[in-house]
Amino acid sequence: MEKTRQKIWFCSDLHFSHLGAIHFHPERLIEPGMTIDEFAEDKHIAMAKYDEWLIEKWNSKINRQDTVYILGDLCLGNKERTKYILSRLKGKKFLIRGNHDKSCNGLENYFEWVGDIKEAKFTHNQFKFIDPEETFCVEMCHYPLLTWNRRPHGTICLMGHTHGALDDFNESIMELRVDVGFDARLAKENDGFIELEPLYNFFLKKREKLGVNKFEEYNEKLMEIQGFRM
Repeated sequence: MEKTRQKIWFCSDLHFSHLGAIHFHPERLIEPGMTIDEFAEDKHIAMAKYDEWLIEKWNSKINRQDTVYILGDLCLGNKERTKYILSRLKGKKFLIRGNHDKSCNGLENYFEWVGDIKEAKFTHNQFKFIDPEETFCVEMCHYPLLTWNRRPHGTICLMGHTHGALDDFNESIMELRVDVGFDARLAKENDGFIELEPLYNFFLKKREKLGVNKFEEYNEKLMEIQGFRM
């Protein structure tokens, strides 16, 4: 039997057990099959239905051997609720803490790693779609960074927190930075969870627009255009 290939996933701002996520993003009601009236009638039942839908959505994509980088704001339930949700989510989970992750305090054993900024590197030896001539390196933080480690050398910045509010801005300034949050454009295009290959292809398209062959060359050219180096 062929072994299932391990996949790498990125997500942010899932906001399990958070009434505000539905209040400010009512489109989150649509897929779980709820209406505004149902939500208004009994918010706790609606929240439980929302959580169950999100758990099923996660597990329909992510397998137990997969790695998931969570860029913050995972769950706003109490500790017991958070523990219950984490116990049901498949995959090896890395948590890059956001401003709404207090319920994960003391639950570090549910994660492979917990911290504020995480760097990860991916090579052609691991994933054949990556250019064999360079390493695809990402720097992950819940918050949008103005600059980040090894930016001049082509490192990518992944962020969350803004729920897609910076999508157009990120595009306009041409930086190798993208919001991987659940409500952001790239996540919506990938049904909420972004796999490594479409993430890599997203940045390849940005690179091609500038007419260069490597991410380091992209940032060198970008810094020439901007007139400064960070």
